[in-house]
Amino acid sequence: MLGLTFTCHLAFMAPTLLAADAMPGDEALRGQLFKDQINKPACKQVRISTRGQTGLAPGFDAFIADLIKGVRTKDAMVMQPLFHPRLNTSLFAVKEMLTKIDATLGGPLDVSVYRLWAINTVDGTPKGQLCDSDEATVYPHYGYSLQFGIWLQIMGQREIGRAFATIVPVGDKWYLGSFYAQQWTHADKDPVAWIQQANKDLEKGHKEAAYIEYDLAAKLLEVGKNLSLELTTQVNTARDQIMKQPEFVSFMAKTLNGESVVYAASMLVTDGAGIMVRLKVPGEVALNDMKQRCRKLTDQLAKQSWSSGLSGLRCAFILPSEKPELDGALGSIYIPFKGD
Repeated sequence: MLGLTFTCHLAFMAPTLLAADAMPGDEALRGQLFKDQINKPACKQVRISTRGQTGLAPGFDAFIADLIKGVRTKDAMVMQPLFHPRLNTSLFAVKEMLTKIDATLGGPLDVSVYRLWAINTVDGTPKGQLCDSDEATVYPHYGYSLQFGIWLQIMGQREIGRAFATIVPVGDKWYLGSFYAQQWTHADKDPVAWIQQANKDLEKGHKEAAYIEYDLAAKLLEVGKNLSLELTTQVNTARDQIMKQPEFVSFMAKTLNGESVVYAASMLVTDGAGIMVRLKVPGEVALNDMKQRCRKLTDQLAKQSWSSGLSGLRCAFILPSEKPELDGALGSIYIPFKGD
């Protein structure tokens, strides 16, 4: 499946590119890249400058240059034609995506190539191919014997982001088959820094804090459906060994004096790490009452020995007919530990 996704915990998908549109890859280029291993499915890292120069094929470097320019300048007119025509990716969707990237990371942006992988499927089978040197697996699209995975690094004024895209050949042209942007750092910490902090808290016996920090690292490591990182598996395993998500819900209900907590999770907040809880209420609640109730719960949470690394609590209020997995009509309130 080919899709367009942008997320900093905001996402949307573009239509699927049908397999019938798939064209044979550039066999000469595939032979150049994989040589005597051309009949063996593989993922190979391609040498490329940070600005996208590979010298591989006519038009390929120009395509990457346009991709970098489109993201860097937030120019949807440059970027929208790069998507495969069958995706029907609208100009509005691309503008919205680029605006979210800029708002989350803080422009102006500096964009460079972090990794470029060539994927040899041989027969167009969409089986994931392990890129050993990076402990990453790229999942190709069906019907292309050769395609590429490109991982961009996006340096903003507030945070660093990354974007993974697949590039497929159609005749003598290149197109984006998918695009997934993510926030890579939060509060100046990348996933590895959050993992290191979790390890330190675990050594101190603060397993609840470690759970939240592992979970935040896992959120930053969400890289879309076409790329999988071994580090993500390791973090999820470490987090789940402490407690599973339903156990965290029960723990938060106990911590907040038996409040009707129906959902709880870690969250990225302005100053670092926070917690979000959804509380079941029997009916409408006045805004002032919501603030007072959340303020009381925030004060309780701030007194916990393990919560020193947290910055605040977000309270959402759920009516009986609403699902705990989603915010309800009453909305939510975030209260920091320091100030209002």
